[in-house]
Amino acid sequence: MRVGVYIDGFNLYYGARGICGRSTPGWRWLDLRALSANLLQQQSNWSNAIVERVVFCTARISGGDNPGGQRDQDVYLRALREAGSADEQSMGHYVSRTSTVPLACPTRKGGQC
Repeated sequence: MRVGVYIDGFNLYYGARGICGRSTPGWRWLDLRALSANLLQQQSNWSNAIVERVVFCTARISGGDNPGGQRDQDVYLRALREAGSADEQSMGHYVSRTSTVPLACPTRKGGQC
């Protein structure tokens, strides 16, 4: 069985940082293909499964807001390409804005808040 793996870079980064800690060395340099194959082998009953394709999905960090973060991201994306850890890097667009809506209304008149 051939398996395609899609990795959400934002959730991978912040999830791993939450588990490993910000200053723990090494966790940022995951081999995504090896991680995927290991998880597939350990967590599934698909004995003949092979990781066929790994797609790393992310959005560019703004250099204006975070020049160091943008440089770090550039290094990581280049390392993924050169190591063959991901077959494709799919770039989305990060939108930095907060939306708020009321969760409840103190009174209801005519079906509206």
